[in-house]
Amino acid sequence: MNKNAVESRISFILGDALTSIPKNISDDSVQVVYLDPPFFKQKEFSQYSKAAKKTHSFSDKWKSKEDYLSFMESVISDCYVKMAHDGLLFLHCDTSANHFLRVLLDKIFGEKMFVNEIIWTYKRWSNSSDKLLDAHQTIWVYSKTREYKFNRIMTSYSPTTNIDQILQMRERNSNGVVVYKRNIDNEIVGVDEKRGVPLRDVWEIPFLNPKAKERAGYPTQKPIELMSRILEISCDEGDLVLDPFCGSGSMGIAANIAKCRYVGMDISEEAIDICIKRKDDYHISSSEIMNGDYSAFNNLENQIRSFLERIGALPVERNKGLDGLFTSNAGLVGIRYQRNFESLSETITLLNRAAHEKPLLKKVVIKTHDSDLIDTIPKDIIVIESQEYVFRKIFS
Repeated sequence: MNKNAVESRISFILGDALTSIPKNISDDSVQVVYLDPPFFKQKEFSQYSKAAKKTHSFSDKWKSKEDYLSFMESVISDCYVKMAHDGLLFLHCDTSANHFLRVLLDKIFGEKMFVNEIIWTYKRWSNSSDKLLDAHQTIWVYSKTREYKFNRIMTSYSPTTNIDQILQMRERNSNGVVVYKRNIDNEIVGVDEKRGVPLRDVWEIPFLNPKAKERAGYPTQKPIELMSRILEISCDEGDLVLDPFCGSGSMGIAANIAKCRYVGMDISEEAIDICIKRKDDYHISSSEIMNGDYSAFNNLENQIRSFLERIGALPVERNKGLDGLFTSNAGLVGIRYQRNFESLSETITLLNRAAHEKPLLKKVVIKTHDSDLIDTIPKDIIVIESQEYVFRKIFS
């Protein structure tokens, strides 16, 4: 397959970010520049792909900080020349060098061209105990002029918002105090229904977990949902997007979905191979998390959740066989609550499957009703009858 010829609207090019921006991209023509460069981590990155049955890797090692920043200055300066007068640049980074990159962007664009500091936050597990858990990355946003394109996005009101008060006009009285505006009949004047709250600069979008179908096996892969959010606020159909460090191709896929034109480059042949394969065959990890709302991620029934809370167990969401974990002095105890449609043997089977290769001291099944008769309960399974089940046995 020709890596430099992947349909005209969406193109992935093998080459270095310093030398491979196509000459046919005119100056002042790129609406969005997205940079997800090396973060100056000073280490090698690698990840095994089960689908490709190989390990993908790249190096983020530099001779010095000065060498890294000199490289980044050259890349950003080249992108600046290509940007349209109303274009935006998004530079993705983390705490390794984001403070240095902010100064560099001020130097190239000018301090007054700073637009936003987007915080991409997510939940991750870590055993770190000597500092706060790292749970965000930064995206610096800069414009070439103050006349940049920006698509305003409205989000839902907070549950604590008094909607009835929002829909009433206000004014300052003779004492300068803000009060509800009233008409000549002393009635409060209403306003047209508001559309919501403008999108904040803190975006909670889940980090791709190792088992996500969207995973392509490339280190530092970013969620397509994050890329789509960037394009949603910054460009329209047909606009040109430039991505000098395209990596696994997530921005290219988002641009294709948004019907934008796109050019992505990467120095890694493996990365370009992944991009080309993903362009027509990709998954998007659908996230129901918006503005911190995790309700769609919680699938445990209220009865089960209430029971787990009463005994001090931690609920386990989105697991087919394990409902909760209880920490005892000796170790972890896995819990499965029998559903109305399950036989006891089915509940035990589901718990055993979910507990496979997990360091559980004991496995507990909460029995809720009579079903099949089991001759022998496995030695590592404890069956406890629920209070409701015991009550029904006594009085029915």
